[in-house]
Amino acid sequence: MPERHIVVVGGGISGLSAAYHLTKQAKRESISLRVTLVERENLWGGKIRTVREDGFVVEGGPDTFVTVKPWALELCRELGLWERLLPTNPHARRVFILWRGKLHLLPHGFLTFSPDLKGLFETDLLSWRGKLRVALGILLPKPQWDEDVSVGAFLGYYLGTEMTERVIAPLMAGVYGGDIRQLSARMTLPTLWQIAKLHRNLAWASLVRSLRRKLQRQSSNSQPSSYFMTLKSGLGELVETLLASLSEVNLVQGREAFQLRRDSESGRLIVTLDDGSQLAADAVILATPAWSAANLLKPLDADLADELFSIPHTHAITVSLSFDRSQVSHPLNGSGFLVAPEDQRESLLLACTWTSSKFPPRAPQGKVLLRAFVNKWVEMDDSELVNAIVEALRPLLGIKGEPERSWVFRWENAMPQYTVGHAKKVVRINERLKGLHKVFLAGNYLTGIGIPDCIRSGREAAEKAIRAILRGNSS
Repeated sequence: MPERHIVVVGGGISGLSAAYHLTKQAKRESISLRVTLVERENLWGGKIRTVREDGFVVEGGPDTFVTVKPWALELCRELGLWERLLPTNPHARRVFILWRGKLHLLPHGFLTFSPDLKGLFETDLLSWRGKLRVALGILLPKPQWDEDVSVGAFLGYYLGTEMTERVIAPLMAGVYGGDIRQLSARMTLPTLWQIAKLHRNLAWASLVRSLRRKLQRQSSNSQPSSYFMTLKSGLGELVETLLASLSEVNLVQGREAFQLRRDSESGRLIVTLDDGSQLAADAVILATPAWSAANLLKPLDADLADELFSIPHTHAITVSLSFDRSQVSHPLNGSGFLVAPEDQRESLLLACTWTSSKFPPRAPQGKVLLRAFVNKWVEMDDSELVNAIVEALRPLLGIKGEPERSWVFRWENAMPQYTVGHAKKVVRINERLKGLHKVFLAGNYLTGIGIPDCIRSGREAAEKAIRAILRGNSS
């Protein structure tokens, strides 16, 4: 078999995963394969951005990944990073909700949608009427949902307005940066959606599932006990280790792919870069944001491009702050807080992670590291934004003085929104892709936004590309 060439466009975690699995599978299949990975930025890793500075480990993008989805853990094991995994501090797993200007403890289990009834009835987040409404949800008839509904409508039916607005809304905003009145229940809560389809009582079925999962995890020594994991030197360690494993991949950095076409004579795909150079490929994986993939695909399939353009995105800004411990009077006895929608209207805050409590190695001894998430795009310069965030946090955490250090990260169009009907959109996208010979997509805008899902999407795209090449060779 002659040498084949696959071009991966996009050097975020999806593209890195695709390149890694391409080289791995090519060796397994004994394929002569050349891989080129193109990244327009001067940094690899996409939204994974770790800064290490004088004992601080600061994440500009995601700071953890979930362990219930196996793909990130599997990759860490393959790369020799298993011993580098760092779980959430077991003494700081409590999460708070900012509601009506005060921090209230989130009922145990609701962070993972595995409710603890004792915690539910002890919480001061809900009135007794709200708690009763949650309890009465088990008596409601099973609804006949359409193919998709919003998270607000879906969980509002079972849990009532108070629980949905004060607990579910901030949780979903913390994960997706979106509005529960628009987010798709089917896509953002797929397990609960399936449980609701199969069982009359969502709450009871969820509780049984949670208990079973807990027992399974306790009986398995190979699985980490923490729901969230990171790496000791930050998630940038995953990017750096992946890059080191790609010694056989042609890494093209600081160059943007601005055109994708098919050569009429050879049938090969031609990727043109912004410096005028061209890469002839037997297959192409687009591991870019949706709008970037749409721009490249528009000449090949305008309808497919329109589907990708139609996926909405929200912006994201994170502000990390360091203080001497003596400057913060709050005990910081948890991993942070989320902000209820009604309080977001009064503040720039969407959430705040108490990073030095959640992961103590992230800050030097005697220092506090906080990370605030801004709830809207603002045009303030960095110093103005830092001042505004400090003033918002000051009364909540008892902060005195000014931060010793600050780090601001701005991400435009960072968070794809899985709005109602997104599942059908994904079906249409996949159908259109079938008509594009040997072009594949990977990224966070189709079926999962977290790091494990991005890794999975890169691996699946690599597997499809290899299969396509093998089919082409046999024909």
